Amino acid sequence: MKKVPTWNYKFLKPLARFLLKIIYQPKIINKQVIPNEGPIILAGNHKAYPDPVLVGISTKRVIHFFIKDVYTNSPLGPFFRSCGVLPVHVGKLHKDSFASAIELLEDGKSIGIFPEGTRNKTEKLLLPLQKGTVRIAKKTNAKIVPFAITGKYRPFGGLTIEFGDPIDVSNMEVIEANTVLTEKITELLLKKKK
Repeated sequence: MKKVPTWNYKFLKPLARFLLKIIYQPKIINKQVIPNEGPIILAGNHKAYPDPVLVGISTKRVIHFFIKDVYTNSPLGPFFRSCGVLPVHVGKLHKDSFASAIELLEDGKSIGIFPEGTRNKTEKLLLPLQKGTVRIAKKTNAKIVPFAITGKYRPFGGLTIEFGDPIDVSNMEVIEANTVLTEKITELLLKKKK
């Protein structure tokens, strides 16, 4: 497997955690459900650019996120690639990135995916989830930890990320697994609206 570099991720994570806690003071709920080892996929809704950072500071593990290749092909590409990301082309299956994700999971690593496929700029609670997340989970027997990001990125509070219990989709059909994941993320999102 081609090595996915993470040196910048590890270097910048403490700084990112410090800055996020100072500026946004996010409330992180139930992060203890994220396993300390073994293959895991963190999957949830996508609101804003800093979402991967918010997920990343919620666990000690290195999270390899899928990212649009427009960023890795930009002048900042070397920086993004040094953070352990997996580039994908929107609207097209990126075989190399999916293969890398599968190999990382088979090696006991962690993957971060926003199954909506893009930032949700609509009034909808959640965009339809693409099925790549559950397909990768089924292929690798990795459990999926759902999460929901609620509130607004504004100074001094109002932002929350909550994690749900890991989901085992290994014995489910793809459509069923995707429905279950959708329901779990939706439940977490609705909790914050009550």
